[in-house]
Amino acid sequence: MDARFALIQAHDDSIRRYRRLLNTPLTDLEREYIESRISEKRLTLQSIREARGKVNALPANRGG
Repeated sequence: MDARFALIQAHDDSIRRYRRLLNTPLTDLEREYIESRISEKRLTLQSIREARGKVNALPANRGG
């Protein structure tokens, strides 16, 4: 399994877990914390995906 894929999968799993928590009784503070964590995870996923695009755009080393 590609390390980047595993990292993306872990962040996706965390987002799903946090979203399930939002469906439970929470204090305003808890809800705010979970929503901020979801936002952080989404930003991280976006960064990982953008970095992948930049790596794929680099020219191959032709050995010369």
